Parts: sequence; structure tokens; C-alpha cells
Amino acid sequence: MSSRTIERRGDLDDLQRAIEHAEDALAAIPKDRPDRAVRCNNLGKMLLQRFEQKGDVEDLQQAIKYGEDALAATPHQHPNRAICCNNLGQRLLQRFERMGDLDDLQQAIQYGEYALAATPHDHPDRAMRCGILGESLSQRFERMGDVDDLEQAIKYGQDALAATPHDHPDRAMQCDNLGQRLLRRFERMGDVEDLQQAIKYGQDTLEATPRDHPYRAILCGSLGQRLSRRFERMGDVEDLQQAIKYDQDALAAAPHDHPDQATLCNNLGNKLLRRFERMGNVEDLQQAIKYGQDALEATPHDHPDGALQCNNLGERLLRRFERMGDVEDLQQAIKYGQDALEATPHDHPNRATLCNNLGDRLLRRFERMGDVEDLQQAIKYGQDALAATPHDHPNRAIRCYNLGASLELRPSALHRVDGFNECVRLYSGAWRCLTSPPRHRIHAAFKHAGLLYSSGKFQESSVILEDAVNLIPSMNLRFLKRDDQQHILSELSGLAATAFSVILQAGREAYDSLKLLELGRGTIMGFAIDSRSDLSDLKRDHRSQFDIFHRLRVEIDSPVDEMHPVSTETLDRRRESLISRRKEAVDELEKSLVFIRSLPGYSGFLLPPPPDILRKMSENGPIVVLSSTHYRSDAIIVTPSDIASLELSSLKLADIERHMNQLAGLGRGQQTIFRRRENNLKLNEILRWLWDAAVGPVLDELQRCGAISTGGVGIHDLTRVWWIGVGPLSMAPFHAAGYHSPGSTRNTLSRVISTYIPTIKALSYARQKRFELFGGSDNSCSRDNPRSDNIVRKSNTRLLLVSMPKTPGASNLPSVSQEVQYISAETDKIGIETSVLSEPTPAAVLDQVADFNFVHFACHGVSDYNPSDSHLMLLSPDGANAAKLRVRDISTQNTQNAHLAYLSACSSARNSSLRLADEVIHLASGFQLAGFSHVLANLWETNDSASSEVARDFYHLLFQNHGTGDWHYQVAASFHQAVKRLRDKKPQNPLTWAPFIHTGA
Repeated sequence: MSSRTIERRGDLDDLQRAIEHAEDALAAIPKDRPDRAVRCNNLGKMLLQRFEQKGDVEDLQQAIKYGEDALAATPHQHPNRAICCNNLGQRLLQRFERMGDLDDLQQAIQYGEYALAATPHDHPDRAMRCGILGESLSQRFERMGDVDDLEQAIKYGQDALAATPHDHPDRAMQCDNLGQRLLRRFERMGDVEDLQQAIKYGQDTLEATPRDHPYRAILCGSLGQRLSRRFERMGDVEDLQQAIKYDQDALAAAPHDHPDQATLCNNLGNKLLRRFERMGNVEDLQQAIKYGQDALEATPHDHPDGALQCNNLGERLLRRFERMGDVEDLQQAIKYGQDALEATPHDHPNRATLCNNLGDRLLRRFERMGDVEDLQQAIKYGQDALAATPHDHPNRAIRCYNLGASLELRPSALHRVDGFNECVRLYSGAWRCLTSPPRHRIHAAFKHAGLLYSSGKFQESSVILEDAVNLIPSMNLRFLKRDDQQHILSELSGLAATAFSVILQAGREAYDSLKLLELGRGTIMGFAIDSRSDLSDLKRDHRSQFDIFHRLRVEIDSPVDEMHPVSTETLDRRRESLISRRKEAVDELEKSLVFIRSLPGYSGFLLPPPPDILRKMSENGPIVVLSSTHYRSDAIIVTPSDIASLELSSLKLADIERHMNQLAGLGRGQQTIFRRRENNLKLNEILRWLWDAAVGPVLDELQRCGAISTGGVGIHDLTRVWWIGVGPLSMAPFHAAGYHSPGSTRNTLSRVISTYIPTIKALSYARQKRFELFGGSDNSCSRDNPRSDNIVRKSNTRLLLVSMPKTPGASNLPSVSQEVQYISAETDKIGIETSVLSEPTPAAVLDQVADFNFVHFACHGVSDYNPSDSHLMLLSPDGANAAKLRVRDISTQNTQNAHLAYLSACSSARNSSLRLADEVIHLASGFQLAGFSHVLANLWETNDSASSEVARDFYHLLFQNHGTGDWHYQVAASFHQAVKRLRDKKPQNPLTWAPFIHTGA
């Protein structure tokens, strides 16, 4: 609200008449009359009100003149002199805001200090005078950049608020002004708590202001600005949506000739640009440009805000150039950037931002046009921006990074020692900016480590990358919704894999690299697992800490219900209350974790398992992790005796990306006989390459160290292997790799039983449940170590069959009915209770799934580019349309008795987002999070009859094992045999048999 006071204004015509009467009255009295000062002061006040409503600078000039006259007519010892000083200081502040003359601001502060010094602490006007002086100091901070001014402004704002009664009409103003200053301190210092307080004050202000108040538009805009900043820092897109709503409300409430029209248009345009950047809707970008043009048009040429409007419009035009490719947009963006810089004084704090932005635009023109002069200018502006940015400023990291990126583009920049060292210095400096957002620091660390690696400093490079991965938890991702988590994590794609490679190149332990992979991958899944993992040991040893931790993790893991039949404002307050409480719960949870890890024997609580535990986890079969970067390719092999690395020199990242891209398109859509034959040939080529470059060497090494047997064509009692693929390898069909001509054993199916798992943590979670399909002996994760707890016996084993032979808008699945009938008949024979849901709604499935140990879906599956929206196709409540059972819906379930989910559905283990490959988000992992220890799924679209054949064979093989045994092994082995039977029938048709995979325990 700047220095404006919140007071109810009457009709503008009434104000006009009042001014005319006051002018007439003042003209009619002698200059030496004692009440002349009061009349001058009052007339100035009314002129100021008219300026605030109409924006005519002449009114402001006259208000200042009458204020000076009032002060001159008031003796130094007169009690009204403080009033005159305060009023004149306020008007000078507003002229500074309008005209930009620093002398006006300095005088405003002097008059404000005098007025406050002359005001007793119990005076009713002290709060108002504290507020005005605080605003003047805040403006000087924004103009000069002195943090002491900002701290003083906040102190005066707090004093003003403390001195204002709760029912006073000025309290809303004091709240809003204090909130604006806290926002500025957040922008300067980076403390999120300042931002949270600023939002709270904004909400309090808006709540206390009537809907028809003339300044409500300004208040809406202020709150929108703060919510937008929180979105930029925290990533919650709902904050951005709310900010846009408040800005739209502000603009709708302001008359077209409102003096703040330009500011309101500019602010809304900024937020629409952010939403375009986050969501990709071009209409938002076009609207952002339109509002930017409106803001610039509404801004007088001599207005100090003109530079800001030019800069912001330029940013939006740059984004349109990047999206649409029109060079004219880029040229205009550069021109507006130059105009903004030219209109900004050399000592203004905003110059750093303007230099940075202009440099970025010139860099884009260099990349497009190739003119080296543009690059040199971009570097110069980048250097100016950095020189004008304090070392503790939150934006310093991104400016260091931008300058380093520009320097790298100079011809032979990194081949010269001075150029190389300068880039290292800049990226290192960005990484060390502790007040900057973590994601900016992580990006800088990535670049810094890359340069160190290129100069042979592998150890230093590995330490930086390790620290960068360890910084990920500080990004407060638990606090965000799934889509926002995905968006932020997609920006960190490849970080953990790069750290993995560099650690091995540095000669460090294989366990170190594996530990970082666990910290840097599967983050979203890890949050859910942490909130659901078995804590029986903690409950037994430290009951009070268990109670605290369990309460907090349940609170954080619970979905927020945002649908309430209440007013919009009440809903906004409720949402903010929920956000505030969720953040408090996250902070409390982190503190609880720190305390629990300080307890004896709990130092590794919910952290990657230590080496001895990890080796023990491989007692049922080796765990193999494969990763490839442009540095190198490796496998980490975990066996009961060792955690070792195996460099895969024939596995190249470029080959992986090419083959995985090919694989992504092979099983899609309707295929002619000719095309299918051609795609099978391509897939066989990929499977042979995968064997030669990766799987073959790994299995040979496992055989050499005695972890697996030689295998063979007719061998059934094979050893299990758990596969973890990193990055693009997360979609690699390791289980199907090899040569599949009759009699060949150079393939995975002949050597081991394959199971996939996203992370080590996910494997540990899947193994927490131990079950036995039939009554009898007990079982556990080890075939040689039976236990008697937590088993599922024949009497309470239940199977849910979900059948969709026909789906609106999709092809029929004629084999589904036979598949369901066969499974029902098999379960009847052995006394397993079976329930069939034919063509159900997603809600019906979610309502029942927790009541069953096994679930089997025979339906269509779809892999979405937003992996959390990948879904099984069921039926809408009215039966007219298909309905989606999405990953995000399934993964929020927490079923206690779930053991096996069979997804006889296309692409149910496919993640279509490469940038989120390391989050391993697909239908199969969603069911794992829901509590199913085993999930059987498909990597790509499959043949209906083949899916039914594998399902029938799997259940037949599983149910025929009436004896004792490790049922985790039996599930994997039965599925392996079912797939192998189909392979043996059609060895050269891998599109038919290769997509079927087992994931889990």
C-alpha cells in the first residue's frame, strides 16, 4: 500500500467541492491569522486524497506547497509542529514514489524522525507516525540497498502495529505495511519465515477490510505478490493460482483510471508468466504480454516504475521468443531491457537485476544469431550484475551461474587456464551461497563438479556432487503436492547418476556411490515409504518418540481435503491454515528424526542401510544396480559377501538413449503384420545389445563369484536377481536380454529369475510383509529362515478380480472374460475366496481393495507423460465413459493385508517421462506404495491373448505349490516360468513375451 492510509473515501464530487470551499476560505483570510497553518494543512490533505484517487501530479505538488506553508506558519515550540512535519514528510514520500527524486525521500525521513521524536509514547498518533517513517525507510532501502534501513523500517512497523488497537481502522494498514517489509527482507535475506509472516499479515489485512473499500484492490495485489514469492521459493503451484486470483480480483476492483492500474496490470502479468513457465499454456503468456503492454501504456514517461515495466515486458517477450521463435520478440525484449537500464540510476539496487536480465537476452541473441559482440556484452552485463549483488543476497548464486555459463560460450574459453579458472570460481561461488535457493546451488554444483572432473580432479568433483545430493532434503519437498514435487525433481534429473559415476571414477567405495543413489532417486516414493514403514523396534525401545514420530508421519501422509462448502475467503484461510500446519508438521518431523538418530542404535533410522544390512538383503539373491552417464557406465553388485562395482566399458549412454527411444515406440498402437515383424527384429537387436553390453557381463561376474549358478534351458530352480536401472536404464528389459534362438542359454531367462525394484528402500519396504498362500509352515524373506509372524493363511486369503472386457473409447479385450473365469475356477479348487468386480468405477475399486490380499486387474492401462496420471481404464458412474484409476489415487492407499497385485494391463510398468525416470513413477510402483509386496505388470502394450495366457499359467503354477516354501520366491518363480513358456513358443516374437515383468519382494 506504500504510504497510503486506509480510510474510507467519500464520493470524488464531494471531495472536489470540499477542496473548492477550502481554497476559497484560505484565500479569504490574512496570512498572519493564527489558524492559517491548520487550514493550509487540511487543504493539503484533501489535495493529497485527490491525487491518490486521480493521479494528477499537480495535486501532489500543491499538497506539498500547502504543507510547507503550514510548517512555515507553525512556531517551533507549537504542539502542532509534529503534525505538520509528519504530513509534509508523507507527501514528500509520495512525490518520491511518483518522481524518483532522492532528495524528497531524504527530507521525508528527516521530517518523519522529527515528528516521531516530538510525539509522546502514549500519543494516539504515534502508531501512524511510526508507520509513515517506517515506510520512508523501507523506500530508501529499496532505492539504496542499505539493510539497516530495512531493519529499522520493520522495527517501526512492529511498533506501529503494537500501538494500534485491534479494532482501530488503521490496523489493517499497519499489518499490510509490515507484511510488505517482511517480504522485502525475505527477498534480500532469504529467510522463509519472513515470507510466511508477510502472508499472514496480508491475510489479516484483507480479512479486516470491507469488500467495498477503495483500497481493497491494493491489498489483494499485495497478498498476491507474497503468495507468488512463496510459489517461486517453495514450488506449490496452488500458491501461484491463488496469487493470480487475488491479482484478478484487484484489477477488477480498481477503476480504469486508478493510479495503481499500471502496477496491478504488471503484477498480474508477472504471475501469468510464472504459470506459463510452470504449466506451459501459451494463452497465459499472451495475456502476460498484453498486461505488460497495458502497464507500460498506463505509466507516465517520467515515472520511476517505467524501468520496471520495461524490464518485465521484455522478460515476457523473451519467453515468447523461446517458445515461438520470432526473432522480433527477442529484439524487442533487448530494446526494453536497454530502456529499463537507461532509466535506472547507477546506484539503484535494481540495476543488478536489470543487468542480469539484459545480459541473458543478449546471450539468447548470440545463440540465435552468432554475433560475438552480443556474447561480449552479455558477459559485461553479467559481470556488472554480479558486482552489484551483495555476497549474502539470495540471487547471487543464479547470477554467478549465469555469468559462468556465458563465459563458457566464449571460443576456447575452457581451453585457456584463466578462462577455465574463472568459470570454476563462479560456479564454486554460486555453490557456496548459503542464502540462495537450494536448487540454484545444486545446479551450480553440477557445473562446478563437471569442470573439476574434466581437469582430472575426480576426488574434489565427487565430494561436491555428494554434498549436492545431500542438499536435496533441504528443499522441503515433503511440504509440496505430488505434481509440484515432480516438477522440482525433474530439474535435478541425472544428478544422482552423475554423482554415482564420479565417485567410482574417484576410486571410492562402491557403497558410497550406491548410498548417494538411494538419497537422490525415488524421493517421492521414499517420503511415502518413510510414512508407512514398520517401526516396531522404535515402538518397543522408545515408545514416546515412536508416538511423536508416528503422529507426525500420519499427519503429513494424509491427503488434504480442499473441498468445503464455504466462501472463497474462508476456503483461502482454511487452506493457508492447512499449509501452515503442514509446514510445522514437516519441521517437527525433521526435528524428531534428528533426535531419534541421536539415540543409541538408531543412527541410521530411515537412512540407506549400512553395508552389513545391505549385504544381508542379498541373501535371497544378488541386487544389481546399473547406471550410465557420459562419464562412464557401471554396475553395482550386492552379494552376501561383497558390495562391488563392475565397469561396463561397452555400455555407452548414447547407445542407451537411442535404444530406449526405439523401445518406447515399438509396442505402441495398431500394427500391421509387416510392421510387427519389423519391430520384433528391432527388439531382438536391442535385447542382444543389452546382453552383450550389460547383462551378460554382470551375470558372468555373478557366476564367477559364486552368487548364481550356470543356469540352463531346462533348469527351474534358478537364483533370483533384483534389477535397479538408473535414468534411461530404468526402462531397460534386463529380464529379456540376450539371444533367444532355440537351445541358447545366452539370455537372462535361462540364467536367473528377474525381479525389478525402484530402490533399495522400496525393496526393504516390500519385504516387511511375510505371507503364506496356504496354511502350514511359516515363511520369511529367506527360504532357510522361516518365521511364524504376520502370515496369511488359507482361511483369510482373498482375491479381488477386476474385469473390463469392454471399455468406452477403447478396443474390446475378448480374452478378459476367459481369464477371469479361469482364475476364479482355480481359486475355487483350493479354497481361496474370490470376488469379481465387473466393469467397476475407480471409487468402487478403491473402496474394496484394502479388504483383499490379492488383486487382479484385466483391463486397459495407459502410461501418461505426467507419470502420476498413468492409469487403469475403468468405468464412469453413469457407465457411458471410461474413468481413470490413477497412480496418484492408488499410491495414497495404505493397505495392511495386501500381498500381490497382478496388472494384466498395457504399459503398467512404464514411465513416459524421461526427466522423472529416477522417480520410477508408474502403476506398478503405485501399487507397491499401496502395500503390495509383489506387482506383476507390463512394460509396454501387449497382446490380449498373450496377457491372458501368462496370467493363467502364473496362477496355475503358483497354486499347484501346496507344500511349504518361500512364497516370495514362489511368486517370482511362477511368473518367470509363465513368461518363459510363452517365450519358448515364440522366441523371435519378443514384443509378445518380453513386456511381462515382476516387481517387488
